[in-house]
Amino acid sequence: MIDKLIIKVKAGNGGKGSVSFNRDSNNSRGGPDGGNGGNGGNIILKANSNLSDLNKYSFQKSFFAENGNDGSKQKKSGSKGDNLTLDLPVGCLVWEIDGENKTLVASILNETSEIDLYSGGSGGKGNTSFVSSQNKEPLLAESGQKSKTFTLELDYRIYSDLLLLGPPNAGKSTFLSYFSNAKPEINTYPYTTREPVIAIAKINYSNIKIVELPSVDSGKGLGSNYLKHLYFSKFICLTVEYGENIIAQVDNLINSISSFDETLLSKNFIILLTKSDNLDSTEKTKINDMLQKRFPLLSNPIFYFSKEESKTNQEILLFVLNKIDQINNSENESFIPTINLRNLTLDKVKKGEDYYEILDKNFIQLAEGSDLTNWKALVQFQYKLKTSKISNELNNLGIQKGDKLKISNYDFTWEE
Repeated sequence: MIDKLIIKVKAGNGGKGSVSFNRDSNNSRGGPDGGNGGNGGNIILKANSNLSDLNKYSFQKSFFAENGNDGSKQKKSGSKGDNLTLDLPVGCLVWEIDGENKTLVASILNETSEIDLYSGGSGGKGNTSFVSSQNKEPLLAESGQKSKTFTLELDYRIYSDLLLLGPPNAGKSTFLSYFSNAKPEINTYPYTTREPVIAIAKINYSNIKIVELPSVDSGKGLGSNYLKHLYFSKFICLTVEYGENIIAQVDNLINSISSFDETLLSKNFIILLTKSDNLDSTEKTKINDMLQKRFPLLSNPIFYFSKEESKTNQEILLFVLNKIDQINNSENESFIPTINLRNLTLDKVKKGEDYYEILDKNFIQLAEGSDLTNWKALVQFQYKLKTSKISNELNNLGIQKGDKLKISNYDFTWEE
């Protein structure tokens, strides 16, 4: 099972606006008729209840939405790029990775989850958008807004009604195969279960989703790699073996969970005592008293599993069935994404050693969408620059006539 991996995603770039003039037999003077570019496609995350792992993303690791199409003459706007939808299993957390920083940006917590994660770049304006009383023949247009490539960590955590956690050879796989059609390997050597096993048990015409984790032994073992799946389990079943030191087994399991994340100790715990053939009611009462006195956090009844006592075996499933609707297994607030405001504090101008640079994305789009090697277009661009707030920021930085000004791939001289 693949439950964590890294992918890269990119929303579509916006299409370029058009610089065009309509000169035909009906309009000898001509006029601007360049259309706007289309917006780029979005990156959308959608829950898919048919998925139970991330295997579909194990080969392709980069995903790109479609770019918007360029505008054209006759005021024709470019079409929007197609969105890209990524199907994810319910219980998948999506983290944005930026260097050593990791931020939760999306949580797929139910079957209806659909998240518009990254919007495509906006389409650039055509030259018809720059007509004014001072400029009847605009030679300016915008390039489409470029989208950034993001690195995402997909972190799948299995939803379950009952999660079996225990030491090696405690009988977890035997229990699972007894109540479901799952076929986990059962043998006498430890760690026969190598990865989580998901199964459905049917009881009273209802389904209970059971997950068996690989064994955990004093904080070690294969199961320690999968303890994150405890977060979205309604009941954590500490599965221990009768005939061994029961107290020590439960202690080891609780310590393993606590070392991973202490907050998990507030979850609902059940103890299941396996291999309990021939235990009479007196012995069970004694064991119950001993465990509940030693482990106050275990407020639920103690259950027993024997391959020969079918009625007793069902008690744990009946208990879970009667309680699961009362429990919310995704209440952890740390899995609620926060709004990312990273784009609100970008600098618009910068002073270099012997130049000034414009970083404002709107003016960069205008420069990249226009032919500033054409002196008329450059004059129009400079006029628009001088009448904007960017001009005030440049003056505050101390720009003087004749200073070098950079924007995108263009360099020119500042004129007052």
